[in-house]
Amino acid sequence: MKFFQFLFALLAFMGLLLIGCSDKSQSPVTAVDEQVSLEKAVTTYYTFTDSPIGFTGEGEVKAIPGGKLQLKKFGVIELHTSSDPLVNGIMVHNLSITIDAVTGEGPCEGSFTLTPANNAAEGGVWEGKYQGYRSISNVPGEWTLPLKVEGHGKGGIIDGMQVFANTVLTVRADDPVTAPLPSYWTGVGEGFYKSH
Repeated sequence: MKFFQFLFALLAFMGLLLIGCSDKSQSPVTAVDEQVSLEKAVTTYYTFTDSPIGFTGEGEVKAIPGGKLQLKKFGVIELHTSSDPLVNGIMVHNLSITIDAVTGEGPCEGSFTLTPANNAAEGGVWEGKYQGYRSISNVPGEWTLPLKVEGHGKGGIIDGMQVFANTVLTVRADDPVTAPLPSYWTGVGEGFYKSH
């Protein structure tokens, strides 16, 4: 009887061994076809100021229900000034903001294209978006609007780069009591862009 038990255990072991074997080799943990870039991203920090220098004539201004005023895709041309030539130039953006007609507070968002001056980016432009919230400041007739800005390079030597910035706008209105829509602002900010 012990002989049959031994034979059965031996056959079971051989069966498991044969089932576990394969002509196919195990694939490596990391696929050979995957290529991992060994280059590190280079981060460049910069500071800037910005202010409007004109309008494109696009967009609309209207009163909406609930005591709100709205600028929708309002085209603005700004001078974006930085000592870094890759982020120094003219920015054209579409501004959308909905504010309370009494307090002048409300959310803001938009999209932009920044063209570096003197062809510093060799034909490239920055494209992106921004958002923030406009609040009453301590100065009568002024509001503060902090914005988070994100974008990417398109074309030229900035193609594929990413840009991130924070700016704080000081916003003024021609008639802040009856029409708190923005008439002028100045911005101060800092940011960085990443390249490979």
